[in-house]
Amino acid sequence: MKASTRYRVSDTAHRAASVKARELASWMPLLGSADSDLLSELPTLVSRSRDLTRNHGVAAGAIQTLVDNVIGTGLRLAATPDYRALGQSKEWADDWARGVESEWRAWAESTACDAANALTFAGMTALVFRSSLINGESLALPLWLDQRGAAYATTIQLVESDRLSNPAGVQDSKNLRSGIEIDSYGGAVAYHIRKTHPGDTYIGYGMESDDWLRVPVRTAFGRMRVLHIHDKERTGQHRGKPLLTSIMPMFKMLDHYERSELQAAVVNAMIAAFIETPLDGEAIGEMFGGSVEDYLAARNEWDIRLQGGSIIPVFPGDKVSPFTPSRPNSGYGQFVENVLRHIGAGLNI
Repeated sequence: MKASTRYRVSDTAHRAASVKARELASWMPLLGSADSDLLSELPTLVSRSRDLTRNHGVAAGAIQTLVDNVIGTGLRLAATPDYRALGQSKEWADDWARGVESEWRAWAESTACDAANALTFAGMTALVFRSSLINGESLALPLWLDQRGAAYATTIQLVESDRLSNPAGVQDSKNLRSGIEIDSYGGAVAYHIRKTHPGDTYIGYGMESDDWLRVPVRTAFGRMRVLHIHDKERTGQHRGKPLLTSIMPMFKMLDHYERSELQAAVVNAMIAAFIETPLDGEAIGEMFGGSVEDYLAARNEWDIRLQGGSIIPVFPGDKVSPFTPSRPNSGYGQFVENVLRHIGAGLNI
């Protein structure tokens, strides 16, 4: 026997790569590129992330906590020019910084910085960060709107990431990935943005190529035209994924568990006692001329109210038996706390 096989007791050198171990035999995940693993499943992940954030208090609170901790009341400009590289003095740098910061506050603290004229820069920053957490990404288009007659023509238009998609629903290709046109190095060349949201109820189901707008990444003189905010976890990844992705199944199962426990507790709280009768079905039928339905109808007409200090009359032979529910579950709090610790770790909280 060869020395290399004489002492082998496993089918692989790494136990994690075993395909025969009982606990690992059925664990065969897909091995695809960053885009192939993500792009086809991204709409489902985003819709489920939004549903959890809308309908689960823990998810909503976690997102709000992250927004408050990172954005707070908004970002402030602290202009610190490299005056030595510019050949200027420290006094010049201080004067220049004060003037620029003053101009910045005038622009950022008004809604003129928003193309929709609805949010200040702090509000847009919080919305962009919240969108990047829930949807996994956010889009912003710097625009030059001098026709408004405002003091500043620079504005920012926020675009929901759902509108970033391939024109007319064409399939992804080597140079087109879920609305992003890329070059041979994987860098973004242009973004194809749908002019309307695909989920708007007033829009028909037909898709035409002119429903999309192709926006180059930069202008001819190098200015950014599209700001695509998202985190990359792998090389070759062109879209972002929601923060709740890794803990989404556990989050949903916790939601089902909490609802079931709450429903059981409510049902048990509504039952105070049972009234038992010694009569069997045949005896009850004989009392009412052979009709059990007449007995049940008489029972339904008898209104019993359980109140403090009240005396309840019952039929001869009947007795009131107390109802002792087995809930609430004694291990409910500890179990939910352990699940929330796992969820908190996935949220970096």
